[in-house]
Amino acid sequence: MKGALISLEAALDTLSSMERQAAKYILEHPSEVVNLSVQQLALLADVSVATIVRLSRSLKFKGYTDLKLRISADLSAAEDGIAEYQPFKVGHSMKELMESVTNNNIKSINDTMDVIDVEAVSLAVESLNAARKIAVFGVGASSIIAEDFRLKVNRINKWCESASSGDMQAVVSANLDERDVAIGISYSGHNQDVLHALSLAKENGAKIISLTHFGISPIAELSDIQLFTSSLEQNFRQGAMASRIAQLNVIDMLYVGLVVQNYDTSTASIERTRNAVRR
Repeated sequence: MKGALISLEAALDTLSSMERQAAKYILEHPSEVVNLSVQQLALLADVSVATIVRLSRSLKFKGYTDLKLRISADLSAAEDGIAEYQPFKVGHSMKELMESVTNNNIKSINDTMDVIDVEAVSLAVESLNAARKIAVFGVGASSIIAEDFRLKVNRINKWCESASSGDMQAVVSANLDERDVAIGISYSGHNQDVLHALSLAKENGAKIISLTHFGISPIAELSDIQLFTSSLEQNFRQGAMASRIAQLNVIDMLYVGLVVQNYDTSTASIERTRNAVRR
């Protein structure tokens, strides 16, 4: 299983100073680290053994051994020629620009598969399936993801409401209770409007699901179920564009999970809505 180097780089800015120091050493010397004991790595990175253990846990790994195994898998994948994010450059031909956009979107989805937790997705689907109401919040680009989910879920006859403004998010949250689920979508995990709405929903007993960039953030920490994407923000907003694709992919996972859990009723609802729109 891969994902260690992606997780380290994605979470770098959210780590404590000593964890960040250890993470930078690992990123600079991945081939060396896979052959080091935890004591040796701590000595070379000039941190404590406890810091290495905390770093492994911050990255959602079982421990240092699991971290090393994932780094080894990352190195093997790199040898197989898996592409990195490709920058857009002035003077590139249209074909080169098209290839860059496509490559970055594909890599964002593949990297997300390395950091997202299967059990968390399963729990999210179960919670959404059992919910009386679903509220989904996002601001800016994330509001497009939220609205996409609302449209999908409405078509399978589930009550779902999306809100993009701070006031409307608060209004929706105020009427949720322990029978409901609130989803917060924020690439950074720091959007204050979404965080406020989720806090209100949690106070009312609703279950909270977050969809954020991998790492420690207020929105992820508040959540009962954490879903992560991976896409490195870079110049020209190419990372931001790729992150939107990764978020949509996770939303589709949740939607398909709901459809499969109630296949007959869901497909019947989809057909009814399709016929209604055609009229």
